[in-house]
Amino acid sequence: MGLFGRSEVCVCERCGNTFDPVDAKSEYESHFNGELDWDDDYSGNTVCADCAIAESEALINQGSAIMMMNGDEDYDDDFVNKWL
Repeated sequence: MGLFGRSEVCVCERCGNTFDPVDAKSEYESHFNGELDWDDDYSGNTVCADCAIAESEALINQGSAIMMMNGDEDYDDDFVNKWL
């Protein structure tokens, strides 16, 4: 927290937008219903919530596509082609 109890304002290294890291953490964890923890991957305050959410969703989808290729999930050709 910065001066007067306000958190700092950061600039996202990916998109260039400014963001409040406290708000970004809250938005990220709310988006994933607490199943993903901001502090595990984004605690450095270098990425905004929108970029972090997009990256995490892409990684989740890539993992699902790999599981489909391995026969661990029902195969969806369109999904696999999109994410791999």
